[in-house]
Amino acid sequence: MRSDMDLDVNEINKIIKKIIGEIGSSREQILNIVENIRKNQETLNYEIAMVKKDIVRIIHEVDELEKQDKACRLRLVEVSKNFNKYVEKDIKEAYEMASEVRIKFFTKMNEEKLLRERRDNLEISLRNIMINIESGEKIINQISIAMSYLEGNILSALEGADKNSEMFIGIKILEAQENERKRIARDIHDGPAQHMANVVMKVDICNMVIQKDMEEGLKELADLKESVKVALREVRSIIFDLRPMALDDLGLSETIQQNVKAITQEYDIDIKLKLKPVHMEIEPIIQIAVYRIIQEIFNNIVKHSKARHVEVKLDFGLKYLILIITDDGIGFDVEETLKRVKTMGASYGLIGIYDRVNQLQGEIQIKSDVGKGTNYTVKLPINREVIKDEKRGN
Repeated sequence: MRSDMDLDVNEINKIIKKIIGEIGSSREQILNIVENIRKNQETLNYEIAMVKKDIVRIIHEVDELEKQDKACRLRLVEVSKNFNKYVEKDIKEAYEMASEVRIKFFTKMNEEKLLRERRDNLEISLRNIMINIESGEKIINQISIAMSYLEGNILSALEGADKNSEMFIGIKILEAQENERKRIARDIHDGPAQHMANVVMKVDICNMVIQKDMEEGLKELADLKESVKVALREVRSIIFDLRPMALDDLGLSETIQQNVKAITQEYDIDIKLKLKPVHMEIEPIIQIAVYRIIQEIFNNIVKHSKARHVEVKLDFGLKYLILIITDDGIGFDVEETLKRVKTMGASYGLIGIYDRVNQLQGEIQIKSDVGKGTNYTVKLPINREVIKDEKRGN
């Protein structure tokens, strides 16, 4: 015989399934709206590109007409001053030429002004569209998190004394997953997808230009090739961000060295490495976490610290690894910065580092003072067995 508790839980599950269905339907509607807005964004991007191209052309024409206008006015002054040298016909022709060029000059200037206004209006519309897309994505993100949690095991959420903390951890993990998916989608949309849309447009332009001027058509094809190269680089970059293949091929220490080498080549930063060679002692999932944490810390250093010297130390024992990164940058107020990014709803940067460390039952300490540089100390278990021990309180 079924208990009242079983009946109550079944009723709850029925209600939740109904809610999930309605939420899912609303999510699809919002997705369609956002997708239509994205199409408008792509149209606006194309229109802005065309207007900018027209502005460049008009500017050249205005510059040329300005030179002609100046020459015509000088000619008119010369003719007007020398009545004895020039006949009435010459004066009339000089006047008509100056008048005609001036009309063309002012017409083109007005055309340039109108094009600039159109460009400004299109860019304002584009900014508004991007705000709408961001708002829509945020709503979709929140709905996805709610659906993912509601579709989970409701019984496990109802049982156990520590259910609130489990719900919090579950939601945080789902939120991190959704944010990561959103970041990848945005990277693809703003990067390779835009370039490929540009490629399609340039193919059409090439077809038209080649029919009229083979030399110009070959130039357009060269531009097209560069666009494809850029898109390919960005796709490879996104793939690398998803899973750095060098970790599988070279290992953690060598991958860190490669990353540091790329940073030192691009930025004026001296980086010293003290890395204990990593083989099979540290579980792959922990190695990825260490690599991501180092990546994010270096992003902060490059973007904000103005550091000239950085030291990276990585050591580990039987249970834990220690990562210490120190820079001589401008430093910052850690507590105030964390408070600000949490208030702003940031999902990456320092918050991302803290979340990653916490999910792996690790510890992180950031010490920094304005003008005195920053020290990051991260302690992580070297495998999931240690994490389980931590959860059990061993």
